Amino acid sequence: MNRRKDDETYLESWPGNALPARIGEKAARLFARRPPGTDKHYKEACAWYGALKLARAVDDTGLLTVLRKMYAPFAGSYGELLSGAGHVDNNVFGIVPLQIAIATGDVQAGNEGLALADHQRTNIDTQMRFAIDDMFMITALQVQAWRFSGSSLYLDCAAAAMARYLRELQQEDGLFVHHRDFRHRWGRGNGWVAAGMAELITVLPPEHEHAPRIKEGYAAMMKGLLPRQVQEGPGAGLWNQIIDSPDERNWPETSGSAMFCYAMITGLKHGLLQREVFGPAVRRAWLGLCRYVTPSGEVRNVSKWAYKPYSHPESGDKYDNDEANYYFDREKCTGDNHGQAPLLWCAAALL
Repeated sequence: MNRRKDDETYLESWPGNALPARIGEKAARLFARRPPGTDKHYKEACAWYGALKLARAVDDTGLLTVLRKMYAPFAGSYGELLSGAGHVDNNVFGIVPLQIAIATGDVQAGNEGLALADHQRTNIDTQMRFAIDDMFMITALQVQAWRFSGSSLYLDCAAAAMARYLRELQQEDGLFVHHRDFRHRWGRGNGWVAAGMAELITVLPPEHEHAPRIKEGYAAMMKGLLPRQVQEGPGAGLWNQIIDSPDERNWPETSGSAMFCYAMITGLKHGLLQREVFGPAVRRAWLGLCRYVTPSGEVRNVSKWAYKPYSHPESGDKYDNDEANYYFDREKCTGDNHGQAPLLWCAAALL
């Protein structure tokens, strides 16, 4: 891929408080000091994946070694998961051993990641919930398996799933509802789709049967995001918790914004987006994100997880008639790996 001079205008020459290497290393080292638990949670996997990519991007062999050693308690621990149908939120943990293998040549770790990807392919109809979050959890794992193995089976699986979700959940404005029966465009949910498409569309051969539909869906989503970017105030450069809502309860949310930023950086670097249009948006987004990063490397204003109102034990009937407030009412977290992960993806991509 040829770097274009125009890209440098938008993606380089950052002020000191927004240097991708500085921000990224701080966040990656923070992750390394807070080892994940043993439950193989997707947000830990996504942050770990980002930290590994960042360490490789800055050629920090010491950090890479630490991140690799953190995997030891997980090696050989997938028997229970592989014995059943699995779940998108658990199988995606395979992106970690696969990235370790890609970065360090650890074939054993790579084979464990492939086992999780193969298991997902076998159980794909069960794992597809038609929640938009799935479009990173499935796509990222299958693309990583392709990167490690070179087998087109993994790209075929990711592309078929993405094409189906596009048909089912993408709206006329290019954005996505969280579930088939929902009305609102939740920021991070849309961010998972954007990041998943970015992972896939840059490696999918143009002659692939699903490539035109996915490219069209990606372009429509990026176009739909542009006018929704916050233009002024404390959240300038970000996108709101509900992307398209003018409700006064709405608030600038960082994890979804970081995912959109990552998807746009990727599109610019691969010539998929018009530089004069999307370059300024990416620059505003990264600078906006950096204003929400604490001196210790923690991202503020990260939405607490969301799925459906009744999935929260405390909700009762609280949200039955106010779907929007379900999202507005999510706690604003600091340092949560839902936000740390895409911050790391952005930093690595900018480098």
